[in-house]
Amino acid sequence: MITRIVKVKVLPEHHEVFVNYMSTFLTQAKEFKNNHHADCFVDLDEEFHYHIYTIWKTEGALNKFRKSEISIEFKNNLSGWCKSPYSAWTVENIFN
Repeated sequence: MITRIVKVKVLPEHHEVFVNYMSTFLTQAKEFKNNHHADCFVDLDEEFHYHIYTIWKTEGALNKFRKSEISIEFKNNLSGWCKSPYSAWTVENIFN
């Protein structure tokens, strides 16, 4: 399994629209072929910081998603809603 982790710091004035959008985005990500999970967590220590996780069957499945309209729209929205560039990691589960 491949996990994509994206950390964002949302500008306070965009917080509400971000939270509302994430519900739609997560539903779309979960419906994408070979997605096993999608979720968004708020950081307990840093206000307006979020961690978005998606879990994929293979790296190829993640790459197809990253090229999709859903992902492109997500990245475009983040660039307008975030204080600074977001951070992202792709990791592989080594214990099944």
